[in-house]
Amino acid sequence: MGAANAAVPSLELQRQDVRYPLASLEHSSGFVAPPPGMALAEAPAVPPAGRAFGLAPDFNQHSRYWLYTRVVNRSEQRHWVLHVSNFGFRDPAVLLVDEQGRRRRLGFEPAGPGGEADINALGRAVALTLAPGEAWSLVVELSADHSTWHPYIALMSAAEYQGWSTGLNIAFLVAVGVILGLALLGVVCGVLIRERAFFWGALSALLMLAYYLEHSSLPALLWRGEYHRGGLFWLLMSLALLSQLAFAASFLRVREEGGAWFRAFLGAGLVTLAVWALSGLVPFEARVRLYAFNYLVLALVILGSGVAKVRAEGYYYVIYLLGWFPLVLSILQVAVVIHGSAAPGPVLTASYKMVAVLYIQILHMFLHAVALILRVRALREEKLRAEFLSRSKSRFIAQSSHDLSQPLHAMGLFLEHLRPHVRDAEGRRLFQRLRVTHRRMSGAFQSIMDLGRLEAGAVTPAPRAVPLAGLLRRLEREYRPLAEAKGLRLRVRAPVLTVHSDPELLERMLRNLIGNAIKYTDGGGVLVSARPRGERVRIQVWDTGRGIGDDARERVFDIYQRSEPAGGEAGTGIGLSIVKHLADLLGHPLSLRSVPGRGSCFGISLARLPVTPARATVAGQGGGRPRPWCCAIRPTWTPPCPCPGNRWRCAWASRRAARRRAGSAWTPRRRRRGCAPC
Repeated sequence: MGAANAAVPSLELQRQDVRYPLASLEHSSGFVAPPPGMALAEAPAVPPAGRAFGLAPDFNQHSRYWLYTRVVNRSEQRHWVLHVSNFGFRDPAVLLVDEQGRRRRLGFEPAGPGGEADINALGRAVALTLAPGEAWSLVVELSADHSTWHPYIALMSAAEYQGWSTGLNIAFLVAVGVILGLALLGVVCGVLIRERAFFWGALSALLMLAYYLEHSSLPALLWRGEYHRGGLFWLLMSLALLSQLAFAASFLRVREEGGAWFRAFLGAGLVTLAVWALSGLVPFEARVRLYAFNYLVLALVILGSGVAKVRAEGYYYVIYLLGWFPLVLSILQVAVVIHGSAAPGPVLTASYKMVAVLYIQILHMFLHAVALILRVRALREEKLRAEFLSRSKSRFIAQSSHDLSQPLHAMGLFLEHLRPHVRDAEGRRLFQRLRVTHRRMSGAFQSIMDLGRLEAGAVTPAPRAVPLAGLLRRLEREYRPLAEAKGLRLRVRAPVLTVHSDPELLERMLRNLIGNAIKYTDGGGVLVSARPRGERVRIQVWDTGRGIGDDARERVFDIYQRSEPAGGEAGTGIGLSIVKHLADLLGHPLSLRSVPGRGSCFGISLARLPVTPARATVAGQGGGRPRPWCCAIRPTWTPPCPCPGNRWRCAWASRRAARRRAGSAWTPRRRRRGCAPC
């Protein structure tokens, strides 16, 4: 052993509160490649000549390396611990050789059946018993299939290791708990305020945490197996990148109509999927380069779109951008170390990357949470400002309606007085145009007044039982001339049904829908139908008009974003906005189906009421207590028969008048003289 001791530097253990680095050119031989096929138990007493690699072993050339050192215990402590950082090594082991040449091999498998090592946040440790005053030769073996983080190997007393590892584990577990808490808080916020950015941020944080834990102490503790960057490692990395991309897109509100940035985000997502698909076909170093390129693409897209938002919109996007830099720096550090561009110094010190990356992620999540809160607050302020302006506008319109309606009313009177004085054909033609313009102006003004009253909350519904048959027949008679003037066929299906609604507001909704259907239909017809659907009644207005595209279905109910069809008709575009407000006010769900070029269907769903015999007989009357009618065969006939009409408080009418009042729902069943109830 004398020659061996002279060839290997010595390390004297004198203090028990110091961690002695063995990966040091002062205390060890540096890493050397063992002879092929030689096991650790057969290691020679001196390092193999000509095979030294210093403190930066290249696992691309050799899969195993040995580190020689000589330890002399000058203290009174017998219990020591050998620690090896990083979980990227396969089956690390140590060979102890005493002065008598006796050998003992110890593995770093987790403590338990067949294992002797302890697992901490940074790596693994094995207990050594070194008698005071004795000297030992240590040979540490590390194996790996690819490039790894620089190995930190330290020898310390058991008491020092206990305090050091406990502090590391606490810091590690606290960081994991904080990340899980922030992610859970993000999910709760996303559910409560229905903001997708919170959900994607929480999912991104959970996937990043799973990615970090996958190559931490967790697999070694749970599965007691060797660490290997397999398919799960690369899958988690790809999913984390995709979730970060989705979070950035939702935060920046990137939509399909966003143009170039939407295509950039879509392209970055496709690049991520392509890199993941190729990762199983190339070696480890090529995978690292692919993912480095992938992360560079994502960083350019995310940061570039964020800079564009900062210049165009709010200050909180600056905090959003700052939230990405800790993560970017951490990834760059990993890439630099794995590619080996930074050679280690004469001594390798402990790397706390496994714990530091978690706190970097906490900083990343905290900055983005602040940015999200500021964004939600800014959006809330914008919403409150818009609601205030809308209420102010509605109050102004409601208060000034009388002053504005007076000139229009006076203009109508003047037009009526002017009519007898217009005699020539050209004057009558101009006069007719003037009347049409005045009528449209009056209709538009009335629509604006109605909308203003609805937005100001000045309309209070009074729901009651409303028979549909008479209402729909009355609308049919009013709108049939308009439809026939355009060459359209207006059909109404009016069964005997009763619904619960406000009759005036419901009629206004149907007028707007039927009027719009006739206005925007050039050929074919319009169908108005009422059909029972269980406890509901669905009123539908079908047309064979121009239809509404998918991109305009939301805007069609917005007065400020009117969708102009080809060959647009004159009008204000307020009708459907009034329909939407009335549907929300009455609690009648409104639906829209449309196919461009083929037509549209607007539907209103109402609560159905049972039809009483009285309502079925007089299906056109309004609400309130139904009043029976007695029908006479002849218009001037008075029934001589004793009739309980006086007792029933009947209203007498001819058969023609009763049919006109009740619509087509009433059909007399008696052909003889007398009243219908007799």
